[in-house]
Amino acid sequence: MLYELRDRFTRWLVYRQTLARLRRVPDSTLADAGISRSEIRQHARHASRRR
Repeated sequence: MLYELRDRFTRWLVYRQTLARLRRVPDSTLADAGISRSEIRQHARHASRRR
């Protein structure tokens, strides 16, 4: 059970960090990467699951 809690916390932390980083990226850079502002959460969620 503790391992599961640790994994959940780690995934949540990766999600929050990725979300914060992507929100700081300028729109033009996001557009170059093919990401719109409305897709940031999806990309952060995906990054947290790849861990």
